[in-house]
Amino acid sequence: MIFTIIMWASIIWIAPFIYYMLANEAKFKKNIAVGVTLPYDARDDEEVKSLLTQYKDEIKWICLALIAVAIPCFFIRNVYTTFTVWSIWVLVCIVLPYVPYVKCNTRLKKLKVERGWKQSESGIIRIDTASIPSNKWLSPWSFLPAVILCLVPLIWDRSFWILYVTLGIWPPILWLCYRYLYRNKSETVDTNIDIARALTQVRRYNWGKMWLFCAYFFAAFCLGISITQNSPLWSTLIIIALSFVIVIAAFRVEMKTRRLQEKLTADSGKDWYVDEDDNWIGGILYYNPNDSRLIINNRVGINSSINVAKTSGKIIMGLIVLLLLTLPFTGTILRGIGEQPLVLELTDTDIVSGRGNSLYSVPFEDIAEVELLGELPDSMVRTFGTAMENLLKGNFTAKGIGSLKICLDPNCPPYILIKTTDNQHYLFGSRDSELTGQIFEQLTTSTKARP
Repeated sequence: MIFTIIMWASIIWIAPFIYYMLANEAKFKKNIAVGVTLPYDARDDEEVKSLLTQYKDEIKWICLALIAVAIPCFFIRNVYTTFTVWSIWVLVCIVLPYVPYVKCNTRLKKLKVERGWKQSESGIIRIDTASIPSNKWLSPWSFLPAVILCLVPLIWDRSFWILYVTLGIWPPILWLCYRYLYRNKSETVDTNIDIARALTQVRRYNWGKMWLFCAYFFAAFCLGISITQNSPLWSTLIIIALSFVIVIAAFRVEMKTRRLQEKLTADSGKDWYVDEDDNWIGGILYYNPNDSRLIINNRVGINSSINVAKTSGKIIMGLIVLLLLTLPFTGTILRGIGEQPLVLELTDTDIVSGRGNSLYSVPFEDIAEVELLGELPDSMVRTFGTAMENLLKGNFTAKGIGSLKICLDPNCPPYILIKTTDNQHYLFGSRDSELTGQIFEQLTTSTKARP
């Protein structure tokens, strides 16, 4: 029950978050509302205002319905059913609110043509380098302390070394993303070059700040996990708290950028204005065969998009769609993994435990001590592997024992705890209590290890 509550509490906020972000699209920034570029006079047009009001109402009711549907799901007890429903809800939450967006975008584009608001365009991307400020990029050295902080826990804790090293690699990757995923396409919205400079400065500054936040998020994550590793509850709370902080930070940076874009272009669009709407399908997907870039800036905010006119863009987008479509099958996949038969047997020379082709094998001659446990050790924490309702497999730590290699069903005691001559620990079990007991007796006889 607690697991289900944590699962749903971790995502139910997505619905109001999406509502707020999409409702913000109805405000004019850089002459754009709901992905459509319109002249200054259109802001007071009654039909435009009616379409934008209808759009906001539709996404509001969709997001309220999503929250209402999620609340009863807090009481689902089966873990795999929870994963399935949870995944479907996430998929619907990602896709459904964009239906009113695309519908409003289509209607505004049609109205734009009818009113003669559409600007002519050459179909060629032109970059006005004069509009790009000459501010300095963030130094890679500003990301270095994040690397060091990720690796600091290795001084007192080696059990999570894979996590610390992996996350320690990410800050330099984030710097590369910050430096090279940004594209210097001018922020020109009309003939005012000073506004273009200011808009470019705003985007670049906040773009860098977001990547820096992410780098230090990984550092805080490593430190938090290292401090709370013997307390699953505190580890969970630390992960939730840090995730909440990074989401709020990203949200604040994005909304601050949008507010500045809105303020700087409040009087724009009275004469000539940039109109690139034909390159944006539904206002969401960027499609421009005349643009050689794969990654391009979104027109509003600080985010980036993929040019799906390029072959690589189509492949990336296809993989994203495929990933989303697999979400409803998460529960079924996890059930198949969790219910896969467990192996626990003795050969002439070893005890073997595992599932499928992933097996642990401990030679009898290496075994120093064997103990039969009626329950799992206290404060077990996974460092690498699988932790499911009916399957624990991989590397764990436990209070009073240290590092453990485990393969068992946590619902089926007893368990065989093995200590080797080089001080390695293993914890094995099967889904047959009698079989586990028999193997323990045979093992103590075969190895003459101290029980």
